[in-house]
Formats: sequence, C-alpha cells, structure tokens
Amino acid sequence: MHLMKTTMHMTRLFLTTLLLAGMASLAQAMAEPDANSDPQPIVADTINKLIDRLDDNREQIKKDNSVAYKISDELITPRIDFPRIARLVIGKYWRRASDSQRKQLIKEIKTLLIRSYVTAMTSYADDIIAHRNSIIYQPSRYKPGDRKASVRATVEIGNGKTVNVQYQLYFKDGKWKIYDIRIEGISLAITYRTSFGETIRRDGLDSLIEQLAERNRKGEVELPATISKPFRNKTGAAQ
Repeated sequence: MHLMKTTMHMTRLFLTTLLLAGMASLAQAMAEPDANSDPQPIVADTINKLIDRLDDNREQIKKDNSVAYKISDELITPRIDFPRIARLVIGKYWRRASDSQRKQLIKEIKTLLIRSYVTAMTSYADDIIAHRNSIIYQPSRYKPGDRKASVRATVEIGNGKTVNVQYQLYFKDGKWKIYDIRIEGISLAITYRTSFGETIRRDGLDSLIEQLAERNRKGEVELPATISKPFRNKTGAAQ
C-alpha cells in the first residue's frame, strides 16, 4: 500500500485535536447562527456541551462503538460538506473523474473521516475529555456578512506544549460548515491531496479508490505522514 502510516502516538494526538476541532467547528449549529454571526463565540460557548455528551457516554463508547457512531451521525456528519472536502482533497483530478468515480470518492473519503472521529471517541475518550479546557481562542478576524471564517485556537497537548489549530468554515444553507482543518499551518485537505495525488499519478484514480475502500473495509485509520510533524516538533520522538 502506497499511502503512508503514522505512529500510534502521533495518531492519538492528531485524532484528539481533530475531534476537538470537529466538535468546536460543528457545535455552532446548536445556536442557529446566521451570516452575521461570528462563529468563534458560538464555538466557545457550545464546545463544552458536546464534550459533556462524550463524558456522559464514556464507558458505553468504550464498550460499543455504535454509541460513538450515533454521536457522530447526530452532531458531526450532518454539518460537514463531504463533496466539497472530496473536491479539495482530489484537486485537479476531480475534473477528470467520472460521475461514478466522484460518487465513490465522496463515499470513501466520508467513511475515512467519520472513522477517524469514531476512532478518537472509542479509543481516546479519556484524552479528549482531559483536553476539554485546553483550547484558547485567538482574536477573531470575522466581519459581519462574511461567508467564510477561520476560527483560530491554541490547543494544549501536555507538558506545557501547544499546537495552533485553524478551523476553516463557510456559511451554507443556514449553517456554518467545516471544510478544512489546519494544524500548525498544515492543511489536512492539502496534505491528503499531496498523498493521494502521488497514488493517482502513479497508479491511477481507480487504484486510489480501491486503496481507500480496502482501508475502510479493514477499519484502518491512516493519516499522511506530514500531518505528524507539528506534533513531533512539539513533543519529540514518537513514544
């Protein structure tokens, strides 16, 4: 398989931050925002409510991952535009893809990302809950009427170390929706695009789809190696 793997330690740190980012950026839907609402205070005001949901179900989640999938289906999945993310990830190759290939890509990328959330909830619930007070929001650059926004925060990851996170959102169909997460300036979508693009150039688009489908069938959670760099720089070598 050509897609690169990260170590378990790096994956744990990233998935913890990813879930917190996803919760923060999606929680605002509970407050019925409009285009004149800065998403940052909405994120800050509601994130604890979502982590409370995780805390309340901590033991059930560890025993039965269907509980985590239910939380994901209710709070995360409806608030993400997976077709937009798929287009960003596939980049220039999206234009060349057939309708069938596009549908398959959206399906497999959606499954991959949802599995990442569920893996975080089932495997690292204690870590996530421990980070509930670790998010420090930076001043917002949002202006009333903006259709896009970047909620910037610093997340403490232990031992006095921090990671800078940006939640990229846009306003669509009456909701702020996430379309990318940047960690220490590294875009998740662009990083996946680089990794997937290498596979497409070498083996073709159908091969990438097959690899993603196989990973999803096996239940694997793999992240591009470059995503681990901010955490390695902050925490040292993987443990």
